[in-house]
Amino acid sequence: MAIENKKVVLLPLKNEEVHEARRTPRLIGKQTTWRPIAVSARTVVTPPQPIVERQILAVLDQPDIQERHKMIANDVLRLLPVRCQQKINNFYVRYEKPERRGLAGKDTIILDGTLPDDEFRAVLIHEALGHVFDLGCLQGSALAGQSAFLDGSDPIFNDDLSVSFYRISWLNAKAQKPNTHPEDFVTGYAEADPFEDLAESAIYYILQNQTFTERARSNSILATKLKWFQTFLPVTPMPHDALTAAWDGEIPWDATKLPYEWKNTAIVARQ
Repeated sequence: MAIENKKVVLLPLKNEEVHEARRTPRLIGKQTTWRPIAVSARTVVTPPQPIVERQILAVLDQPDIQERHKMIANDVLRLLPVRCQQKINNFYVRYEKPERRGLAGKDTIILDGTLPDDEFRAVLIHEALGHVFDLGCLQGSALAGQSAFLDGSDPIFNDDLSVSFYRISWLNAKAQKPNTHPEDFVTGYAEADPFEDLAESAIYYILQNQTFTERARSNSILATKLKWFQTFLPVTPMPHDALTAAWDGEIPWDATKLPYEWKNTAIVARQ
């Protein structure tokens, strides 16, 4: 859940603004003689291909984060554009069962490390590709003037791309537009405010894309939100055959709780 920007003390590190979401050397053997191996003219020698390993982002390279959580987080955060990745200055995983499953601000992410891996990943997608992308990466200019939307006490400017999403269903950070219906939101939690609307829609777009598309065929508001993500979120969603949460006509409360199949080779950052 997105909350108003405020200072959260995480000793011994500095205070950060947050938004929340529910719940040895190599030994060489002795060798006395070296003889070259004769290679026939017809023999094509293919050099061994290097094993490409995805380097762990520096913000994740912390001794108090379990290795599996580093790998999950690395895969998710690398879906963000590099300029957005670089905005994340602090990444915390708490293993004492915190009250909130996830919190995020413009440059900070805090996650519950006691969650099952699939839920941990889903919550991180909500926080990183939702809140961080929204509030830390997409930013406008004061020259465009202030919009009706505030991130706590911080102004959000009219040319911020996020504002074009907020305005689909919201008058401001607290009030929905008249004649807005629950069916116009991907989940019940998305109705909380425009920041949760965007974050829930982001995870729905990435992990439940087939269902999002199906629902958008009969709902112009959802169709507009889907088009926004197709245009501005630089991530190719999961292919349809990888989805396991079929649309049954019921609006779910929380997209992070929906079943999904993660195929890391299938979900990529768009260039």
